[in-house]
Amino acid sequence: MKRKVLIPLDGSEFSRRIVPVVRSFFDPEGAELILLRVAQTPSASPDVSPQDVLVGSLPMAGSYEAYSRTLDAEFTETVKERESYRKALAEELRAEAERLRQHGYTVSVEVHFGDPAQRIIDFVNDEGIDLVAMATHGRTGIGRLVMGSVAERVLRGVKAPVLLMRTAEPSLRASPGQELAQSLGDGRQLSVVVATDGSTLAQRGLAVACELAQVLKAKLSVLVVVSERDTTEHRHQVMDQVCSRVEQFMARPEVVPLVGYPDEVILRYVAEHPTDLLFMGAFHDRGASSATAVGPTVQRLVQHAPTSVWVVKGHHPLLRRILACVALDDTVVIDVAAPLAQLVGAELTVLHVAPPATARPAGAEAGEAHETPFTVERALSEGAPLSAAVAGWVRQLERHGVERDALVLERGSAPEAILQMAREGSYDLVVVGSQSGPGYFLGSVANSVVMYAPQSVLVVRTRVQ
Repeated sequence: MKRKVLIPLDGSEFSRRIVPVVRSFFDPEGAELILLRVAQTPSASPDVSPQDVLVGSLPMAGSYEAYSRTLDAEFTETVKERESYRKALAEELRAEAERLRQHGYTVSVEVHFGDPAQRIIDFVNDEGIDLVAMATHGRTGIGRLVMGSVAERVLRGVKAPVLLMRTAEPSLRASPGQELAQSLGDGRQLSVVVATDGSTLAQRGLAVACELAQVLKAKLSVLVVVSERDTTEHRHQVMDQVCSRVEQFMARPEVVPLVGYPDEVILRYVAEHPTDLLFMGAFHDRGASSATAVGPTVQRLVQHAPTSVWVVKGHHPLLRRILACVALDDTVVIDVAAPLAQLVGAELTVLHVAPPATARPAGAEAGEAHETPFTVERALSEGAPLSAAVAGWVRQLERHGVERDALVLERGSAPEAILQMAREGSYDLVVVGSQSGPGYFLGSVANSVVMYAPQSVLVVRTRVQ
């Protein structure tokens, strides 16, 4: 049986940080997720007698009939206001539920009014919840972890286990993806870093970075990484090869020698020298793997780098076709991919993959499925959270001067659909957003695309790390 997991959300980005944690603990086949929003009652509750609420504010004059009509009218307006507020809160939860359903989860939404802690406790104890998962503004010290908070009261009042994520307040600064989009959109000079260890595929990444730096008029820094175990002669040889290669593209390159474990020294450099974009081809530790493999060094850097990462694969020095993959809240991916396509003169396709949806037409036998055609026009007419997202993407594309025909909608498994389209469409670059922090990246769509796409992949950091 699936475990019933309750996720209380309050509408803030802070409370939403528990969602990727739940995904890392529970597979879609093992959990039924319930998103609960508890809000303060906007006005009088229908459970309370209208006389108790409104009689004190009404003049005691006129006939009883006039008084009764006034009372009923005000009470009716109170109920309408409450239900309108409930629908608005439920719509917010449905957008989050849709994102989870795209990952295969069974999700339901609940909106309650009243004291948040007590409503959560009542729901857990009455509905047979197996686990409560929530974020908390924890303070230092075990004894002060959740003192005085809603989480503390829930922890003390429920019979089910409670998973608490102690986290800091969300940062107000822009995400790396937003900063990259801003630089591409307003013509500011990009700060680009490329790393190489002198191996064949890393040097190919170096060449692509140099060519694009010229096209984008970016400031380029070249990191040359060698091991402490390498001889002095080998280090000089690698440095000379890199400098000779870079000087084919620019007169006075900035070349930075780094000695140590590649992922450690590169991560330290980009942490100390903020950059818009990190370029990398596979290092020598890729070995004789498949053509799509990137090796452990690149894999760790894509997972942990605090900036957007361009992984160079394949044999396409020029960008002719770009495939940008968007999730429901990945608007920044379009703001990166669209101006990039314009700057390099590439054709842009924007892909969104929604969960499978089947309908049984009238007269069909039970279990006989019929796949409904999925188009932009159909999505816009359905009035669901997805429709709002599609409408937003269309407006974004139009702002960038891109026709709506560039937007393609598919149904199915996101990684499989993206990889299939990437292989069959002769694309030179796949742009994909990464909403996950380092601890959750390995199970993400972005990770699958980096690992298995046959062409270069640009991973856009859509959240502050």
